[in-house]
Amino acid sequence: MGRSLAAETAGTAETGFLEATAPAGDRRAMPSTMVIFAHPDDEVIALGGRLERFGGAHFVHVTDGAPRNGEDCRAHGFGSLEEYRRAREAEFAAALEGAGIGAASRECLGIADQEASLNLGRLTEQIGERLRRLRPEVVFTHPYEGGHPDHDATAFAVQAAVRMSKARGEKAPVIVEAPFYHAGPRGMRTGEFLPGRERTHEIAYSLGGEEQQRKRKLLACFGTQGATLAAFGVEWERFRVAPGYDFRQRPHAGATLYDGFPWGMNSERFCELAAEAEEAMQQDEELVPA
Repeated sequence: MGRSLAAETAGTAETGFLEATAPAGDRRAMPSTMVIFAHPDDEVIALGGRLERFGGAHFVHVTDGAPRNGEDCRAHGFGSLEEYRRAREAEFAAALEGAGIGAASRECLGIADQEASLNLGRLTEQIGERLRRLRPEVVFTHPYEGGHPDHDATAFAVQAAVRMSKARGEKAPVIVEAPFYHAGPRGMRTGEFLPGRERTHEIAYSLGGEEQQRKRKLLACFGTQGATLAAFGVEWERFRVAPGYDFRQRPHAGATLYDGFPWGMNSERFCELAAEAEEAMQQDEELVPA
């Protein structure tokens, strides 16, 4: 008896997941890949131990890494937001060069740091257009974990864009997540997934000494972010196929991490914005002729 379509689809997803997350030096071919993260440096936190395999990927930063209020800009000694934006871009370029993939395709969607949540509809459209044009087999992105509102907004937009692709009958990519940070009983927890409501493929790689050294060198390219990046270890890299999320609810019980920071967003407002964006997208889909 042949395998069911559901089983074949699950098998294809698992194969793509394992190929896309394989360690540096692995001989398996990389699937066609997009890397969609909120800020420059997020890709190194998530993928630094294997970034050399991503020379054929298309990298997308949702934000420019420069909060509009200028506090980070001034704290790092820059005279203008544009200088700070250019510095953040140069840091990312140096990390790609350090990984040996300096020619990798990349772009920034131009949303100001800390403002992705205010642009959920636009962001979903932009990502959806790139999915249709580039047709990746795998997309790497953030989980919904309540660490930073830009991270959660990126997770929302990727899931919404992929859902819309499926609704149009298009072949949709596998969404692969890497953990960043979230609220824990004793403060911020890094590099660990929140428990998902559904079980998906998950894998954890212990990085060897050379891999850890390479990842440290790549993280060091982001001089403006040194204090933040010091909170992240280099011993492990973890990945999972993204579970489904209800963005109208907080990712976990109680306050999220960014509820305690002046980043222009709290979890209650984020959930309201997500619900509004989902309703607007649903109305748009209903207006499209069958």
